[in-house]
Amino acid sequence: ELNMNSNKILSNICNSPSLVTKPKLYLFIFILFLVPVITLSQLEEYVIKAVFLERFTRFIEWPDSIAMPDTSKPFVIGIVGKNPFGATLNDLYSTQKIKNKPVQIRRIDNLNQINNCHLLFISKISKNKLNQILSITRYSPILTIGDSENYAKYGVLINFYVVDDKVRFEINETAVRSSGLKFSYLLFKAAVIINPIGNGQ
Repeated sequence: ELNMNSNKILSNICNSPSLVTKPKLYLFIFILFLVPVITLSQLEEYVIKAVFLERFTRFIEWPDSIAMPDTSKPFVIGIVGKNPFGATLNDLYSTQKIKNKPVQIRRIDNLNQINNCHLLFISKISKNKLNQILSITRYSPILTIGDSENYAKYGVLINFYVVDDKVRFEINETAVRSSGLKFSYLLFKAAVIINPIGNGQ
């Protein structure tokens, strides 16, 4: 069950106008990425990850061609596989917007639904199904996020992992380039880079 700490964290991290309007504070935000102050002993793992989803989007640009400027249309978060968040995503994003758009959480049961998502969280699934999903998202501006071993290596854009009771993340830099999404260099600095783009690529 979601506790009050979750709402306080989302309020402090997501609702502060200064985090958006004062570029100098971006470095402060990334101190939180690099040296997390919230450990798993203090808060449920998937509440932390749910908050991170919104935090990531602040440093990622989607192309205008998918109606991002139209704030009347929702920002769609799709969930593939077993939903590890429970009711947390709905609780956190019932009022909180992403990219100034209302958030809609969708369970993805059919691969044809994937192209309607802005962000796709991929739970632990079979390698075959993962390959099918990545064949759809590889060249599309869909932010794929997972939390399973080797997911970034396989082509998921951002993958969570836990070390020393802290939630960290890795980014597949080559996959990001193929996706058409634009990641801030600050996001790369905060992550472990998988499959980096070499000189001349």
